[in-house]
Amino acid sequence: MNRAGGKHKRRAQSAMEYLIIVALVMAFLIPLWAYVTTMHRETGIELSLTYAKNTVNQIADAANLVYSQGPPAKIRINVYIPGGVRNSTIINDTVHLEVWADPIYTHIYAFSTAQLNGTLPTSKGYHRLEIEATDNIVQITKV
Repeated sequence: MNRAGGKHKRRAQSAMEYLIIVALVMAFLIPLWAYVTTMHRETGIELSLTYAKNTVNQIADAANLVYSQGPPAKIRINVYIPGGVRNSTIINDTVHLEVWADPIYTHIYAFSTAQLNGTLPTSKGYHRLEIEATDNIVQITKV
């Protein structure tokens, strides 16, 4: 009986050693996974905000260009609207996007020297806009 009991003791010891190894590996991997997940989320948010800032700047710059040339100057541009845009507005001389930046919405603005009129899309993806100088205003429309 001693021999059989010793065999079970060695198996139990081996199982316990494997359990300790798995626990140590998990203790290392779980914080690493949490860190990678957090960094991925934060990078995605920063990327969305950067896309939004580039978009409003691109629209304002194009509006300034056609405004400086006067009527009938017209330009078409492609802009990228990031995911998480809740609202987009053009008011007076301001291009505005409201973008989700967990846990709040962030307002991204760009200003133009021209008075602006028109609407902007809110759906994610590339959109073609036509920016046209009229009498006293720059008209922005989705093509």
